[in-house]
Amino acid sequence: MTKLKLLVITAITSMLIAACSDNYVYNGYVTMPHERWHADSLASFRVPVSDTIIFYNLFVNVRNTTDYPYQNLYLFINITAPNGASVRDTFECYLADDHGKWLGKGKGKLRDNRFIYRQNIRFSTEGDYTVTLQQAMRVEQLKGISEVGFRVELGDNK
Repeated sequence: MTKLKLLVITAITSMLIAACSDNYVYNGYVTMPHERWHADSLASFRVPVSDTIIFYNLFVNVRNTTDYPYQNLYLFINITAPNGASVRDTFECYLADDHGKWLGKGKGKLRDNRFIYRQNIRFSTEGDYTVTLQQAMRVEQLKGISEVGFRVELGDNK
């Protein structure tokens, strides 16, 4: 194969990958040691924001095991802006239906869940936002949580 053909194929492949790529601006995970989330343990994420004009969608990601003993997961979510302003919220994630069937994707022991937290929001200031997730299940050691994550995607900017 000539160098020109190889260059053209590489360029086309790169464009196709870019065209099909995800529209996320941030995606972070924190792994829970021994698949247990202690009540005092915070999952912390530093989310860089450089554009205050466009809309964003915010997601909470939860990877649980089939050993998780509850249908839902309550979280405290705290978002702190670069200027120190802070918003705290309580958020409920359903991991299983009323019959105990896991709702997330996956086979075997692990299930991946993505929950929309906020849709089409704008950040007020540029800079690094700190997002913390804390389990709010009223147990010291919450078993069956493997990872938690926070994701920011581009919203409806039409």
